[in-house]
Amino acid sequence: MADAALTLALDAPALRRAFEVAERWLATNREGINAINVYPVPDGDTGTNMLLTWRAALKGGVEGSEGNASDAGAYLGLVARAALMGARGNSGVILSQIIRGLAETSAGAATLDTPALARGFEGASATAYAAVTNPVEGTMLTVIREASAAAVEAQASGEGTEGVLYIMLTEAFASVKRTPELLPRLREAGVVDSGGMGVAVILQGIVCGILDHPLPTEPLVTGTAEVQADAVEHEGHGFCTEFVISGAALDRATIEGELVAAGGSSILVVGDPSMLRVHVHVAAPEHAFDVGERHGTLAARKAEDMQAQHEAWMDDRDDDDLDPASLPSIGLVAVAEGRGIAAAFRDLGAGRVLLGQVGVKVSAGDILEAARRAGRDHAIVLPNDKDVLMSAQQAAAASDGFLTVVPSRSPASGLTAALEYRGDGDAATVAAAMVEVMAGVRAVEVSRSVRTATVDGVAVREGDAIALVDGRMVAATETLEDALLAGLDVATEDGGEIVTIYLGQDAPADAAERLPRLIGERHPDLEIQIVPGGQPYYPYLAGVE
Repeated sequence: MADAALTLALDAPALRRAFEVAERWLATNREGINAINVYPVPDGDTGTNMLLTWRAALKGGVEGSEGNASDAGAYLGLVARAALMGARGNSGVILSQIIRGLAETSAGAATLDTPALARGFEGASATAYAAVTNPVEGTMLTVIREASAAAVEAQASGEGTEGVLYIMLTEAFASVKRTPELLPRLREAGVVDSGGMGVAVILQGIVCGILDHPLPTEPLVTGTAEVQADAVEHEGHGFCTEFVISGAALDRATIEGELVAAGGSSILVVGDPSMLRVHVHVAAPEHAFDVGERHGTLAARKAEDMQAQHEAWMDDRDDDDLDPASLPSIGLVAVAEGRGIAAAFRDLGAGRVLLGQVGVKVSAGDILEAARRAGRDHAIVLPNDKDVLMSAQQAAAASDGFLTVVPSRSPASGLTAALEYRGDGDAATVAAAMVEVMAGVRAVEVSRSVRTATVDGVAVREGDAIALVDGRMVAATETLEDALLAGLDVATEDGGEIVTIYLGQDAPADAAERLPRLIGERHPDLEIQIVPGGQPYYPYLAGVE
C-alpha cells in the first residue's frame, strides 16, 4: 500500500490542529448546510448549530487545559464536556454525543494511531445512537455509522492511514447522498440531510487537518441549494427547548419519560448522573423546564419558537430571488417576540421582522443585515425592547447613514409608531413622525417576579404578579389580572381612549373572554382590543393611547 509508511500518532496538539481545520471548513459551508435544513424542523439553522457546538468544544479543549494538554484522551475528554455544555439544537446535541463517544473510546490514550482512531469513530457512532430515544435513519446518525464502519473495515483489511481516512471520507459523502432514499421528507424536498452533510464536512476537515492537505478553495455546499419548499412538512408549532440539569443521581430514563408525558417530541437527554443536557420539542417551554426543575438545578435555558423559525427560514428563501428594485425606498425592520406581534408588524408594512428568542437577543449584525434587505435607499428599525435598543444603535452607527432607529422600548409603542411608517419620502421626516406618535403611548407590561426585592418603591415577593408602566414598577399583586388593572390605572391617569392587550404564551386560556369585562368595569370609556401576541415572559402587554 502506497501510504503504509505513514505512521499516525495523534497527540492533543495534533488533534486540536485537525479540529481547528474542521472548524474552518464547517464555517465555510455553514450557510449551504443551513439552506438544505428541512428535518426535523425546516428552520435553516443546522449548520449554525453544529458550528457553534464545535466552536464551544474547541474553546473548552483550550481553556480546560490552559492550552497545555498533551495526551489525546485527556484533550478529548475536555472537548466532549465543553461540547455537552455548548450544544445547540438537535444537531448540536447529537454532535456533542459523537464527540463524547470518541472521547470515551479514547480515554487514557496518550496518542491515537490509525486503529485507535477508527475505533474512536465507531464508538462515536454507538454513543450517538444510544443518546437518541428513537433513532431515525437517513440522518447524521446514519452518516457517522456508515463512515465509521468503513474506517474499521478498511483498517482491518490492511489499508494504511491515508487509505483508511479517505475510505471513511468517501463513505461519509456516499452515505449523505443516500439519505433521501431513507427519509421521505428529504426526497420530497429534493435535498440530502443537512446534519449528515455537516458530519461529512467535519470529517473532511479533520482528514485534511491530520494529513496536512489543503482545504478546497470553494464551499462544498452552497447557499443556493434548491429546496422544494412546498413539499416540506414541519411540526407547525411549539418550541425547541434546551437546558442543562445539574444534580445528583440524575436518571435519564425517568426524565425522558416525564418529557414524553409532558407532550414532548424529538427528545434528547444526554450526559451523566451529575449533569444532563436536554433537548425537546414541546408546546410551551415551561412544560419542559418544570420537568428539569423537579430533578436538579437548571442552566443554559433556551427556547425557540419553531413556527417562527420556519417562517423566518421561508422569508430568507423568498429573499434569495428578491429584486432590489422591488423594495420600498424606505424599509421598515421590527424586532418582535411572539408570532402574533410579528404578524401585526408585517401588517403595518415591516418588510423584515426579526424574531427574538427566549434567552437570545437579536444582534447588531442581525439588524443591519435585515435593514439591507428591507429598503432600497434607507431603513428604519423599531427595536421594541430596551435590551435591543443598544444593538439597534450600534447597527445604525455601522450603517453609513443607511439605518435610522426609532427608539421603541416595547411592542406597544413600536406598533403605534409603525402606523406612521411610509415607504417613500424623506426618511428623517418619516422617522420623526413615528417618534412623535409613539410619545403618546403608554406601555404596560405584566409578568411574574423571579425574586423578592423592592423596586421603584414597590415591595415585591418572588412569584408576585407585577405591573410596569413605561418600564417603571407600579404594582405587585396576587393575580395577573389585578396587576394588569393596576397598570392600566396608572397608564390612564392622564387619559386614554384605546387599550390594546397582547396575550402572551402564559396568558390564561380564557383571558380573551374575561379581560374586556374586567377592564370595562374599571375603565368604561376605554375601547378595548385583544390581540394574540404569543410573547414569552409577559402574559399581558398593553398599549394605552
